[in-house]
Amino acid sequence: MAAVLHRLSGLHAVHRLVWVDVARGLALVSMFVAHAAPSGGPGGVLHLTEFLTAALFAALVGVGAALERRRHGAGRALGLALIRAVALLAAAWLTSLFGAQVVDILTHLAIVLVLVALLLALPLAARAALAAVCLLLGVWLTAVGTGPVARLLSDWLAPVQALTAPVRAELGNVGAALAFTEAESLQWTAEFLTAGPYRLPLLLAWALLGSVLVASVTRFEGVARGRAAAWAGAGLALAAAALAVSRGRTGEFPTPYTASVADVALATGLVLAALGACAAVVPSHLPWLTGILAVPGSMTLSVYVVHQAYLGWAVGVWTVLGGALQPGAGPWLSPAGTDDTWFNVAVLCGGGLLLPLLWRAVVRREPWHRGPLEGPVALATHRLTR
Repeated sequence: MAAVLHRLSGLHAVHRLVWVDVARGLALVSMFVAHAAPSGGPGGVLHLTEFLTAALFAALVGVGAALERRRHGAGRALGLALIRAVALLAAAWLTSLFGAQVVDILTHLAIVLVLVALLLALPLAARAALAAVCLLLGVWLTAVGTGPVARLLSDWLAPVQALTAPVRAELGNVGAALAFTEAESLQWTAEFLTAGPYRLPLLLAWALLGSVLVASVTRFEGVARGRAAAWAGAGLALAAAALAVSRGRTGEFPTPYTASVADVALATGLVLAALGACAAVVPSHLPWLTGILAVPGSMTLSVYVVHQAYLGWAVGVWTVLGGALQPGAGPWLSPAGTDDTWFNVAVLCGGGLLLPLLWRAVVRREPWHRGPLEGPVALATHRLTR
């Protein structure tokens, strides 16, 4: 069995950083548990995936953007970021068709990708400082609330709105429609900053931290493993402190997705620990166990979309073929009719890790070898990556 897995693990692309793809694979497993586990497991340890998953995906956006800037230069890296952002938006539209009981993060990550590609022009220390500011800003804006933030945005943009008012008056009904669109846009922007499980300032902060970490641990001759281990240790210390303070005050874990200080500190600590540990521990060559995570990690977008398709199927939302594919009752449904079952965790982990290996073993032609969705993205970015 080990020999088979060793052979399959060799399907990982040689030009990619193995530890980064292992971190992506870890993010996928964390996501599967966060989206489908019916309980927190022994001691509630699985609840940590609720804090880690989104932060790790965002940090990996920053890691990837920093690596592309180093490899291709600032101009091409920005072009690549724009193309990949469009791909993420297209994938977000695709996942909206499945009806999974999942709040999609791809739209947020598309915006974060473009922003971090622009901010990579800043020095390393400035990016680290900006990440800290964004973390504090995310906590503060959420505490203020969506309505007040929308009013603040309206006040700040009032001079611009005053300048455009005469133009809208000349346009009549079209101008009135534009004014309504402005109000909607302000509300949408405020929600993007403050509401829901994913908040733009926090995701941007984690992406910036990812770009700082990868710049500090990667060298042309390899990875500075001691420095990576220091990042991991600092992350573990921050996460442990957040847990200790929360348990001391409430006796429980922090509440995920609330953007409280404890929530943000725990998520930040976990993501630094995960990235630092992957960089410190994962070798630059590819042993079979590493490949089990690295190969799916290099096909993250495809796996993400397929997992949403499966969860949408599990809850019976699919209506194609007259509903013939709806599964009905089974181990994929909880008694409450949700997708939170251990069966789904097993299916997602097994399928999400093994199907990419099978794809790589069967599909040999480039760029489709990279993945069902990664292939078209590779075609779109070919001119910029040559």
